[in-house]
Amino acid sequence: MTDSPCALSDGDPRELPGFRRTYASGRLTLGLGFPLRTRADLDEVRDPTVQAKIARAAEAGGVAALYARDIPLRVPSFGDVGQVYDPWVFLTHIAAHTSRIALGTAGIVLPVRHPLHVAKSAASLDRLSGGRFLLGLASGDRPEEFRAFGLEQGERGEQFRENLRVMTHALTTEMRGIRWPGGWMHSADVVPKPTATSVPTIMIGSCQQSVAYLAAHGDGWMTYPREFDAQRRTVAHWRAMVAAHADAGAGDDGVDDGGVFKPFAQSLQIDLAEDPDEMASPITFGFRIGRRRLVDHLEDLRGIGVNHVQLSLGACRRPVREVIAELAEHVVPRFPALD
Repeated sequence: MTDSPCALSDGDPRELPGFRRTYASGRLTLGLGFPLRTRADLDEVRDPTVQAKIARAAEAGGVAALYARDIPLRVPSFGDVGQVYDPWVFLTHIAAHTSRIALGTAGIVLPVRHPLHVAKSAASLDRLSGGRFLLGLASGDRPEEFRAFGLEQGERGEQFRENLRVMTHALTTEMRGIRWPGGWMHSADVVPKPTATSVPTIMIGSCQQSVAYLAAHGDGWMTYPREFDAQRRTVAHWRAMVAAHADAGAGDDGVDDGGVFKPFAQSLQIDLAEDPDEMASPITFGFRIGRRRLVDHLEDLRGIGVNHVQLSLGACRRPVREVIAELAEHVVPRFPALD
């Protein structure tokens, strides 16, 4: 790590506090997604000050990471506006009220954002959080957003690749020009630079790319819950693509990733039942489930190679503070943060 915000570092981004707290081979940790509220909570829970207090409780309870979603526009037909506040600003607020917990985006909609702005915001949050930031990137899924930003939805995969290339260049080089269809940077530079060679980058969902591309260009992958055997195959495919990239030696970024661990993560929506032994019953992207059965399920996921699970609590019928307290007492100790 370098002390100068304008100088490149030779540090490994996977050695930064946020990554080390959240990911390790053979281990499984837990994260939570903002907003930290359930359908049983009153509106006051939405207040950013209250969210910060709940975030501190999650940190004290051993949760590894907290994630903010990037939903640029309110689209009523989707019925979901995430945590409402801009993820860069919101996570900076949370960083100021916490000290150890990793802070991630899940994920920044890269095709509709200028890659130089993303680079500057990511490096800024990385430095302001003391290396706790995990940059989750996604391709987006709301047609109204693409039209509003002058992009066709069918172009988002190509735009994702282009913006990732420019963003990576801005984060990892100093005073080196770059030209791309959307612009030309010369005799100029993006600062600050990250605390390591780059910001830990987690690919969220498919990003409209192949798994081989995600393995080559990301430090990890967070995907969606699947039927158990299907997820087992997905984990195995990810490991194979990571190994293939390592065997190929230096990638097109010029960095030799041979032998590097790249975690597999997934999301999971839960409605935590009052009965700790209640068996799982399906809900959208997850289960209504008792805590003991949740532990069993998480242990099964760890057994097939899942390294991290981001729990979403919005479907819970109990207040968020109660749910987090129960998770902290009975579930998180089985899958604690790694610091």
